[in-house]
Amino acid sequence: MFMPSRFYAALLVALLCVSAAIPAHAQDRYKIVTEESFYVVKPENTDKFLEVYREKLYPFWSEMQKRGVIVDEFRLYSQRVHTLSPLWTYKTVVKFKDYGSIDKWLGLRDEVYDSLFPGEGGYAAPRKEIDLITEGHWDEFIREIPLSTK
Repeated sequence: MFMPSRFYAALLVALLCVSAAIPAHAQDRYKIVTEESFYVVKPENTDKFLEVYREKLYPFWSEMQKRGVIVDEFRLYSQRVHTLSPLWTYKTVVKFKDYGSIDKWLGLRDEVYDSLFPGEGGYAAPRKEIDLITEGHWDEFIREIPLSTK
């Protein structure tokens, strides 16, 4: 006869054994929250887009990395070969340490941006510049899933 309580207890023990087998640094790796932001930009606006990211947002995200909010360098990508769908021009990638780091980023972003670029209107200013030259934008929050149980 199937006994749900014993099944769930066995499942819990198995999960605890698997998680205990993964080293602590590997467990932290799977807590990382990766944000991928996609932008559709007309060809005549690509230089302006890159200018804003290089001059205003890259230094901002570099400071966030120094403060331990993100765990890897801020990255910007373009497609090598454009596909029909989804169509995007640029993709940025930010890796937050965990969900709490996203909250920390939200609380610090204007302070950090103002310290780098005083009197320019905080973090909203470069975002507004990007929004004005972007035809489409979406974000995806992804996580890595462990494939090995060792």
